[in-house]
Amino acid sequence: MCCDQSPKQELCVKARLPRGVNHGCPSCGNCLEVHTSWRPKESCSTVLENVPVLYPTEEEFNDTLTYISSIRSKEEIWGMCRIVPPSSWKPPCLLQEKRIWESSKFTTRVEGIHELQNICLKSEHRGSYEKCERRKALKGSLQPDPSKEVPSDADSCRCENALDYTLETFKRYAHDFQRQYFKLSSEQTGDEVPSAVNIEGEYWRVIQNPDAEIEVLSAADRASKCLGSGFPVETKSEKGPKDHGYVESRWNLNNIPKLSGSLLSIENQEISVSFVPQLSIGMCFSSQCWNVKEHHLYSLCYSHMGAPSIWYSIPSRYHFKFEEVAKKHFPELLQNPQLFHKLVPQLSPSTLVAEGIPVYRCVQHPGEFVVVFPGVYHAGFSCGFNCSESINFALIDWLPYGQNAVELYSEQCRKTSISYAKVLLGTAMRFVKAQWKLWLMKNTLDDDKWREACGKDGNLAKTLKEFIKQESIRRKYICLPSKSKKMEENFYAFAKQECCICLYDLHLSAAGCPCSPNKYTCLRHAKQICSCPWQTRYFLFRYEISELNMLLEALEGNAEAISGWAKQKLGLTMLSSSQSKSTPSLAGTSIVGSQLVKDPVSVPKICSPAPDTNPGELDTTAHYYDSSRQNCRRRSSVNADDDSRKLPRSQAIVILSDSEDE
Repeated sequence: MCCDQSPKQELCVKARLPRGVNHGCPSCGNCLEVHTSWRPKESCSTVLENVPVLYPTEEEFNDTLTYISSIRSKEEIWGMCRIVPPSSWKPPCLLQEKRIWESSKFTTRVEGIHELQNICLKSEHRGSYEKCERRKALKGSLQPDPSKEVPSDADSCRCENALDYTLETFKRYAHDFQRQYFKLSSEQTGDEVPSAVNIEGEYWRVIQNPDAEIEVLSAADRASKCLGSGFPVETKSEKGPKDHGYVESRWNLNNIPKLSGSLLSIENQEISVSFVPQLSIGMCFSSQCWNVKEHHLYSLCYSHMGAPSIWYSIPSRYHFKFEEVAKKHFPELLQNPQLFHKLVPQLSPSTLVAEGIPVYRCVQHPGEFVVVFPGVYHAGFSCGFNCSESINFALIDWLPYGQNAVELYSEQCRKTSISYAKVLLGTAMRFVKAQWKLWLMKNTLDDDKWREACGKDGNLAKTLKEFIKQESIRRKYICLPSKSKKMEENFYAFAKQECCICLYDLHLSAAGCPCSPNKYTCLRHAKQICSCPWQTRYFLFRYEISELNMLLEALEGNAEAISGWAKQKLGLTMLSSSQSKSTPSLAGTSIVGSQLVKDPVSVPKICSPAPDTNPGELDTTAHYYDSSRQNCRRRSSVNADDDSRKLPRSQAIVILSDSEDE
């Protein structure tokens, strides 16, 4: 071992501890010498209940998002769950290919494990990147760049950049540390020696009762730029990609954003780095401090290889109580609320349990998934060298959490990564399209899934109703009706517009002043945009409240609202029975975006009104598609006592059949 170490810049800690680990020297840079060791008699561990372990069948495992939606109501009380795929699902790991394993380098960072409970002390005199950006924006010199990745305070405060490694050299380094620290012989270097329980007890001892500086390396969320994904991906250079089934697998994390039911697919702008798969490379004690996913999203993590990872979760119903306990133990957090999203100390499970907060435990092994549910604080660490990959995503049941998150971000002047309003309204319009296609008998299985998730009592309608209520209050008490304008289509076309005061997303509404043509605020901060008289303000609205209410009624199943939104906002025309003979080609159309596009299918016959139909009404006796039997039947959808289903003749829908023998 090289021991002639060059001095290294000291980390800011409350009390100086003897150095327990020396990394590198002038001659080689990659050597390691550990001066401290495992203290099993001083182990600090808390008996915690493990989260459920799920074993989906081949059929259940076929559709990722449908399966996760089906388990949410039962499993979210734990905060997370572990999923063991069927034995037949064994995707290759691209990271083990020789060219990547031996040649591709990534930058590591140094983590001081001994100071994770004093993490706030180092950030007392540091400035905030976001605060500087907002000050520049207020001066009119610069709008915050949505494509610019915001440096993490957690990176800058608790970690230092270290050397570059390949996976091969990093694994060697990780095993060398573990062998020296746990006093293992050269034969005892496997991932299971010592046990996960032994490592867990020592990890919390180092955090709670450190007797030396223990620094380890990691590459959390940084290795993806250099190594890519561990899952097989389609590449232009390959004539026929190997493992094609895994390239297109719905459990391949690269495909999650594109799956039906994934709300982030509605966001057509460049997706933030937070919403694409991220690799994490760790060694023994590499840590993830308590955090909640950005925008309180879902998270799905897959372990590609290596030693187990130990996770801890706090159910979302204890989200705010956890923050109160953190403030109690670390008053520094009161001075900067944003630290809760970037710099939460690694509070021990024993401390949290003593405060009445339930903490659950999860041990993830290679080849397994972990699902983190929305709004859940979670933490964890590695038991040895390992590689994992994770992605954040959103389902319809996430919407209430997303609503709370954007309001919280606005209060904290925190930058958003997605346009929540755009996702919410886009999801609602996706439902309207699905309902319209049902009427045209062009519905698909994906459309059926969207409809099942909506309805008067669904999360989507309830969340949109609350969203409209808040927007209505702001417009009523803040805006000047005479100064209201229609928001131009290109207002949001090229970049995500944000309030220059609180960074709130401006997809739906904004306030401005002629003195500052390219500077806008949310409605709440309209007075703060400049010093001009209040009468100079103008207000931009993408939709009127009446239009939003129409969309809400459409979600709740109102046929007139569905047809009205489809005609006014999606550009789809309604056909009456009198028009049907002259336009039979509608039967061969489907909806793509907001256009009716012809399909290469034969024109089926069109059902005409029943002969005894009243002049002002249309009996909607028609063919309908029964997805359970894959055929068409005839039914009367109007009952004598159901006036809500009767439409004026001028707005009657032509229901089309794919059957020629009725």
